Amino acid sequence: MRLRVTLLSVCLLGALLAAGSASAGFRNLVLDKGIVQSVSPGQVVLRALDGSTITITIGPRTRVLLNGDLVSVTAIQPGYVAGALHDGNRPAVYVRAVGKAPLVVDKGVIASVSSTSITLRTLTGIVTIAVGPSTSVQLSGQPATIADLRPGYPAEVAHRGTDPALEIRARGPKR
Repeated sequence: MRLRVTLLSVCLLGALLAAGSASAGFRNLVLDKGIVQSVSPGQVVLRALDGSTITITIGPRTRVLLNGDLVSVTAIQPGYVAGALHDGNRPAVYVRAVGKAPLVVDKGVIASVSSTSITLRTLTGIVTIAVGPSTSVQLSGQPATIADLRPGYPAEVAHRGTDPALEIRARGPKR
């Protein structure tokens, strides 16, 4: 009796495994690594260490991680190091990237300011940058707070990508 139950359990387990792999299909997953060359909502292009170019398809179920955080694929930028687990031309299972956005300094005139953001009118348009508790603020060369800033003041804001501003330097009215 005991042998029959064990044999039946093994057969049932084998049938379940066969059914699961038949419905899921066999996958030949490959991990490709390289330097990000370009990014769009549907793909990431990597340059591998051997110089070859690899195009990774991004699908709605692809998990994208940047520095360990779940992000949109458009948060990844050229120059970052990335790895992607994928099966040929099928959308990747995941893309993991590591990198730091380049430092950008936007210059313009303050259009508006709040406790969470600053908006500048620049030569190329309107730019809104988040501010945070670690944002350093200077007004006319002196330490200040975000609340000291006013629309119309000329300002320079240093930040990395969509991260909060690192530093704001503004010039107040002449006295």
